Amino acid sequence: MSIVNIMEGFVQDKIEEMIANESCCKCERCIDDMKAIALNRLPAKYVSSHNGELFSKLDSMIRQNAVDINIAVAEAIYMVAKRPSH
Repeated sequence: MSIVNIMEGFVQDKIEEMIANESCCKCERCIDDMKAIALNRLPAKYVSSHNGELFSKLDSMIRQNAVDINIAVAEAIYMVAKRPSH
């Protein structure tokens, strides 16, 4: 059985979407820093990947957490852009 924090995928997708319009470093290290900062500001959502009910629950969870994800990612991008660690 595999346990996954599904917030990681949501945050990764949102970073890719939002960073395209930003004039900041897009190297792997900076993106990893952005991801770590955003994930530390959000609650973890662990699921077992073999659960058949997962997909039906994801849609409602995404809508409930979309604003929080947007804010956390925007703040993370701003922080890393201001002070890249490389």
